[in-house]
Amino acid sequence: MGWKESSKKKKIIICLMAVSIVTLILGLGLGLGLDLKKCQNKVPAVPQTSCRGCCYEPYDSEVPGCRCDQNCESSKSCCFDYHDSCTVPTQQWECTKLRCGEKRLMQSRCHCSDDCLSAGDCCTNFKHVCHGDTEWVEDPCADLSAPSCPAGFRQQPLLLVSLDGLRAEYLQTWAALIPVLDKLKQCGTSAPYMQAAFPSKTFPNHYTIVTGLYPESNGLIDNVMYDPVFDASFSLSGLEKDNPAWYLGQPIWHTAKHQGLKSGTFFWPGSDVKVNGSYPDIHEPYNGKVPFEERVFTVLKWLQLPDADRPDFYTLYLEEPDKSGHSYGPVSGGVR
Repeated sequence: MGWKESSKKKKIIICLMAVSIVTLILGLGLGLGLDLKKCQNKVPAVPQTSCRGCCYEPYDSEVPGCRCDQNCESSKSCCFDYHDSCTVPTQQWECTKLRCGEKRLMQSRCHCSDDCLSAGDCCTNFKHVCHGDTEWVEDPCADLSAPSCPAGFRQQPLLLVSLDGLRAEYLQTWAALIPVLDKLKQCGTSAPYMQAAFPSKTFPNHYTIVTGLYPESNGLIDNVMYDPVFDASFSLSGLEKDNPAWYLGQPIWHTAKHQGLKSGTFFWPGSDVKVNGSYPDIHEPYNGKVPFEERVFTVLKWLQLPDADRPDFYTLYLEEPDKSGHSYGPVSGGVR
């Protein structure tokens, strides 16, 4: 009896082992078969050949070909157009056909991506280059018989722009070289000439414009001067230029503030000085190295601020053509 039971148990164990082995073999076979099918159906990765639309994307070792990540230069594996597609656009202020429809590059000064209109940060020629619209200078003059506020504005903003040293003569003799100014002249209001305050220097005249006072009354009688009362010398390159004691009168950004209006100044003589104890609501300390494009683009961004934060009055100062005129002469090729 004992022998029969022992034999029966052995048979059961052998059967269980056989079933387990068969199951294991079937499982391995099925798994290997599926993996083999996967390998057979796997599509080989397409080699990357261009950086257009994929600048600075993380490097994927499974994708053959060239690279467009930030480390591609050190490994000398960048695509042929890496520089033109990824580096050059971040330094440009205009759209090109190559940039139209680009993937947004966060480092760019302005954008040519499809979403730039909604984001309000397109390069100024985006519509012309990428959408084929005519340039503003080619459009007919707007009807100013009944001027109205731009959309989203409670009242019309006022922009005061200075092109230092721009002679009235340039508007006649060089009109073709300054089409935007010529268009403003043709479509807006212009004067045949302007009589400068004397001496005809940058600081006395610009501060006269914003205070309405002649130099003898606004405190700035020259770009370089000595005051025996202060026992101090004023110059455009010295620290004394930032001393409010030199600046008399009430600049227009203070007048605006007294009327409940806001001002934004991107450079103007006196705007970065604490005249009468305060600055404009938004102001930029003067830095002649800031590109003109950045100055203009920043003012355009200020114009897009929410109504509660947006200035009503703006100034924008550009050193040209005065700077080149001093270096090369007022009617020289250097000015053009």
